[in-house]
Amino acid sequence: MLLEKLQERVDQGYSIAIFPEGTRSTSEEMLRFKKGAFFLAEQLNLDIVPMLIHGTRDFLGKGKFWGRANDIHVKIENRILASDKSHGENYSEKCKSISSWFKKEYNILRKEKETVDYHREKLVYNYIYKGPVTEWYMKVKTKMEENYQIFDEIIPEKAKVSDIGCGYGFMTYFLSLSAPERTFVSMDYDGQKIAVANNCQAKNDQINFIHADITEQPFEKSDVFIIADVLHYLLPAQQFKILDKCVENLEENGFIILRDGDADLQERHKGTKLTEIFSTNSGFNKTQNKLHFLSGKQIKEWANAKNLNLQLIDETKFTSNVIFVLKSIK
Repeated sequence: MLLEKLQERVDQGYSIAIFPEGTRSTSEEMLRFKKGAFFLAEQLNLDIVPMLIHGTRDFLGKGKFWGRANDIHVKIENRILASDKSHGENYSEKCKSISSWFKKEYNILRKEKETVDYHREKLVYNYIYKGPVTEWYMKVKTKMEENYQIFDEIIPEKAKVSDIGCGYGFMTYFLSLSAPERTFVSMDYDGQKIAVANNCQAKNDQINFIHADITEQPFEKSDVFIIADVLHYLLPAQQFKILDKCVENLEENGFIILRDGDADLQERHKGTKLTEIFSTNSGFNKTQNKLHFLSGKQIKEWANAKNLNLQLIDETKFTSNVIFVLKSIK
């Protein structure tokens, strides 16, 4: 009966739209394809036009009553003719083959669209109701950081990352959402910040937040160590001990991403010192010591002594914050 009614509509020029998963997924992963769509295509001798739709879950996820602003992208792939046997001889074989191909193409689309910028609004929602100051700080900090795009471009998609001095977890969450296969061990001296980080909707089993003193906490073997705006809170003797500990726990082909104020850049460094003094005096960041900034010369000398290749990324205009990427030389 259904086939007859559908045949009538097809004869009248109608197309049939079917969602082969049968229901909406509660995550970004696609569900198993049902065979019904391919059975109908076979019985009605219809071509199949695959359509990839991305962004609907963030607009109106399963179980949600209200939607929210989000980009939606539709990509129409090449038509698969009814006579095309490259995906199989019957509807069952076509279901399996097209499903595998479809999911591969969808993951490519996800990788293209789900950048750190794409996830910004989602992460802002994680810090709502955690205090107006925290919410304001998150919005301002991450905007100034351009959603940590530079770090996302440097770090491999499947890396184990140790985020040393993670604060509220802003960077950890951005880098996790843009590459879900990354795993994180993120630690900070401030227990209140770690408590906030541990109670975000985006928290998952790939992320482990630890309240710890990084000068005493053992580090896990990692592909990447991130030390962003942290070392200047430590005493000079402690700074290189932390860096040494990172080198000792680097996996093969791993590297360290160190960002801090370069004391050699004297004029720009004045702005860096002022912002850090403000953040500590206002309570955003905790420290037991005076601020001690390393110089680029000191870092280069240490890198040479450790047989590390040093790459500099300097994109700031008003501060001395420089990114040092330190990799083992084979």
